[in-house]
Amino acid sequence: MTNLVIAEHTNDALSDATAKTVTAAVALGGDVHVLVAGAGCGAAADAAAKIDGVAKVIKADDAQYDHGLAEPIAALVVSLAGGYDAILAPATTRGKNVAPRIAALLDVMQLSEITAV
Repeated sequence: MTNLVIAEHTNDALSDATAKTVTAAVALGGDVHVLVAGAGCGAAADAAAKIDGVAKVIKADDAQYDHGLAEPIAALVVSLAGGYDAILAPATTRGKNVAPRIAALLDVMQLSEITAV
């Protein structure tokens, strides 16, 4: 089993919500990969690599991801989705914006507001 976590960050640093989401992904079992999408997001990607349980960090450093808009990030996640059993996003404004789009594009059910695994 391999799980993908969509990181929330400011390009310079990860949000605490990302680490909490990684904890949930680890509890599901299997490898945990973290997607860091942004413009100039190297520092956030480096921070993601230091979180316990993270096996791989995917850095998508491009201007189209600079403002964290749901549409380009959802398209990116869908392009990566084939290799993952679960895709997790923090329960934040950004996570709640992108997750339904990903679920719709993949024609899968979304589970929201998970409090325990």
